[in-house]
Amino acid sequence: MSTTVTNTVDVTADPNDVWTVLADLPGTRWWLPGVVAARMDGDVRVCTMADGQEIRERISDVSSEQRSFRFEHLRVPLPVQRSYGTFTVTAGSAPGTARVLLQTVFDPLDPAGGEELAGMIQGAFGQSLQSLRRYVEEKVPWDA
Repeated sequence: MSTTVTNTVDVTADPNDVWTVLADLPGTRWWLPGVVAARMDGDVRVCTMADGQEIRERISDVSSEQRSFRFEHLRVPLPVQRSYGTFTVTAGSAPGTARVLLQTVFDPLDPAGGEELAGMIQGAFGQSLQSLRRYVEEKVPWDA
């Protein structure tokens, strides 16, 4: 059974500027905590983590008009059978702001631990979006 986790963050920046950062797929290295290198291998983003692990995710449905893209984790250090989701940038509620929506769907390896895993994913991805906000607003990389 699939579980959906939704994270959002409001950023004090033009939505197009936020999209520019998010759409720079190898640029993940600058704002995603733990990523020390990132590159594209065709449509697969390969992120090397500080501990040496590689996360691989297929990127699809990239739309500058909708300011969104889909990802599907091909290799991720989580106890999941499958995980995927979307990033979307919209105009925020106040002028000069943007809202980033990250929706993640996953199938836990152990359904009994699904709720605990959802909480872990919610927390980790929430931190990731806060790091994105900080990078966009202050131009400070996650490891600074």
